[in-house]
Amino acid sequence: MSEEIKVSIITPDGQQSSFWTLYGKNLWELIASSGMDLGGSCGGKGTCGKCKVRIDGQVSEISESERAQLLPEEIKAGNRIACKCSVKGPLTVYLDYASDNFKSKKGLIAKSALHTFKAQVQYRKILIPGMERTHPIPLHDRLANALSEYRLDLCIDNLNQIAMLDRAGRPSLELNALIFNNEVVRYIGRKKEFAYGVAFDLGTTSLFAALLDLENGETVALANRNNMQRIYGADIISRVKYCTENADGLEVLQRILINNLNTMLEEMLDQVKASKHNIYRLTAVGNPVMLHYLMGLNTSGFAELPYAGIFTDQLTYPAVDLGLNVNSHAEIMVLPQVGGFVGADTIACLLALPDRRTGCYCLIDIGTNGEVVIARQGKMWAASAAAGPAFEGGNLSNGMRAGSGVIDKVYLQEDGKLGFNILGNGLAKGICGSATIDLIACLLRASYIDKHGTISSETAIPITVKQEEDGPAIVLLEEDDTFNAAPMLFKQEDIRQVQLAKGAIRTAIDVLLKEAGLVYADLDRIYLAGAFGNFLDPENSILIGMLPPVKVEKIRNIGNAAGLGAVYALLSAQQEKEAHQLRGQISYVELAAHPDFQEMFLHNLDFDFNEIYKKGK
Repeated sequence: MSEEIKVSIITPDGQQSSFWTLYGKNLWELIASSGMDLGGSCGGKGTCGKCKVRIDGQVSEISESERAQLLPEEIKAGNRIACKCSVKGPLTVYLDYASDNFKSKKGLIAKSALHTFKAQVQYRKILIPGMERTHPIPLHDRLANALSEYRLDLCIDNLNQIAMLDRAGRPSLELNALIFNNEVVRYIGRKKEFAYGVAFDLGTTSLFAALLDLENGETVALANRNNMQRIYGADIISRVKYCTENADGLEVLQRILINNLNTMLEEMLDQVKASKHNIYRLTAVGNPVMLHYLMGLNTSGFAELPYAGIFTDQLTYPAVDLGLNVNSHAEIMVLPQVGGFVGADTIACLLALPDRRTGCYCLIDIGTNGEVVIARQGKMWAASAAAGPAFEGGNLSNGMRAGSGVIDKVYLQEDGKLGFNILGNGLAKGICGSATIDLIACLLRASYIDKHGTISSETAIPITVKQEEDGPAIVLLEEDDTFNAAPMLFKQEDIRQVQLAKGAIRTAIDVLLKEAGLVYADLDRIYLAGAFGNFLDPENSILIGMLPPVKVEKIRNIGNAAGLGAVYALLSAQQEKEAHQLRGQISYVELAAHPDFQEMFLHNLDFDFNEIYKKGK
């Protein structure tokens, strides 16, 4: 059958989009190619079972493998696994993922003046002579002569706009000159136009952007988006593999990223009623692979040891050449990287620390790819820890990113039962990464799991343990629970995934402490950066062994420090220079090649080495 079939997609906020596709098209591929996020973590491979959608229409018959990933109640309600469905006729698809912009995750950088920096642009009011009838001087010459101390670099559209104001016999033209980088880049009429800059933080899972007034440094708009590259893999290595296995892989992933960024630009410009012509400068930070995708550079060097990319130095490039919808004069500056998988986002995090050159501290940016820095009186050691997607809700049976209907906090009640906080209104749909840390801490405190992370087979009250085909599972919410329409389980394999993630982070800390000649008691501060780190409970993070047993008051959540550092570099030439200096002070440590890595990692998988801390509480 070659006749096209109409498929309508309805998002959680009620917005509807319609697409035409061919008979037999995979439903996941159709939705993903439309730019919508299904919330899964396996890139449509059928292993995670999280790309659940509710359908009304004609799709392929449900298979046994798909049935195994759905509850009977979900099947009755019309839910299906998108990547295991193919279109057979007209269809309406209802998406039920958590909103990209859920309020609890927005606003990590306030809309206010962030720092006192020298203005990046200036405005000069000028008068230029009108065109004489007898001895006409070309418009471009008159504009250049008006401010001869600056270089004139106007776009064609701007020249045409001014030409419409210029006519023979007119005595003079009153204009405002916009001066940037010692160049007159735009002449405008009496009404002032704003000049903006944009700071990007390119994360593996999410993207952040801030729009700033280059004259006064004020943040005027923000944007957050899920990184839609995730449909080709939840982690960086999966995406690198996709590029090595597909001839157009790099082109595909760069196009997805640029489309994401242009959508964010459009959203912010709409908020301030401006156009792309008002953006004159951009900065970008992120891990090395994301920065290679931004620039359209080959990522095969990250597929195997020694994990080296094409560049680590600062790059400055015409933004329009990358496909970004900004002023033709705008350049994008990529901050310098450390090496390996430690990128410009780590440099940016350090820029955001006011006391970065004093004392001994640990900086941790926890995400799919975690970065750790140990600093000792200005000298620094850095490493990348492959934590995987568990902290983002991936690889967990009921794991989800934070959003409406997601458990974001877990605590022990007086009767020993587990208590939950659920974001938004309605039924619980899953549990986010920070709440998973809380959950395991609660299970440890109540001895529902042992030091190896094994669920106690003797536990029955006050929690319920079910024996599943793949091992024991703790019932978090019962089927008839007030908050939940179906049982929510926390399986033995879920605990193992968290052990691998927290073991990677803790091992990076331990290795770097050894390299710096320090022990954890020497640390004055531990900084937790990133959206995930911003919502971690420090005490629970210590209890499960992800962080060393320091005093809780030494731990500080610093939010989106990478985004803040990108803003500083955008606004200040001195901060840009500082980024280069910081890079020269950092020694990169490849964990996999460290002689103590394997032994430390195996030790850090367990929950026993913080027993003294647990008893003290």
